[in-house]
Amino acid sequence: MNDGTVSVPPEQYERLTALAAARGVTPEAQLARLIDDAYEGLDADDAATEALPLGVCDTDETDDE
Repeated sequence: MNDGTVSVPPEQYERLTALAAARGVTPEAQLARLIDDAYEGLDADDAATEALPLGVCDTDETDDE
């Protein structure tokens, strides 16, 4: 990813710092993670079933009995 500048509004920065503190990282590191996750979501077709947590399904099918 290219290095660049990101502007974060004050009210969003407060949420970002709280999330970062909860995860034990800096706000800058948390923002980088969020950006990386967003890019990964754009590149990925669907999550691999093996990568999903136990009990999570990647289909929209429901059982109609």
